[in-house]
Amino acid sequence: MKERTHIPVQRRKGLRWLALILVLVCELLVHTWVRTESTQTMLRISNAQAGIQKMISYRKALHLERDRLKSDARITRIARSRLGLTSETFTRTIYLPGEPN
Repeated sequence: MKERTHIPVQRRKGLRWLALILVLVCELLVHTWVRTESTQTMLRISNAQAGIQKMISYRKALHLERDRLKSDARITRIARSRLGLTSETFTRTIYLPGEPN
């Protein structure tokens, strides 16, 4: 018959404590990792939302500028000041010479 090696009681208690400490350290590391990742994710979401708001406001500004550039008053003002056109209409019809039919 083989002799069983017997681990002393003190040593078994020490191994249990070591295993318990290892489990607690692993739980602490996992908890720290989860908190760090969740914080980083919240920061990324906040940055993305800020970027979206910035793009929305820029788009609104572009639409306003486009509407301002297309306004009839602006086009009329440019036609009068830069092109020398007037809004006067003639009361008579002027026929330009062309090829006879």
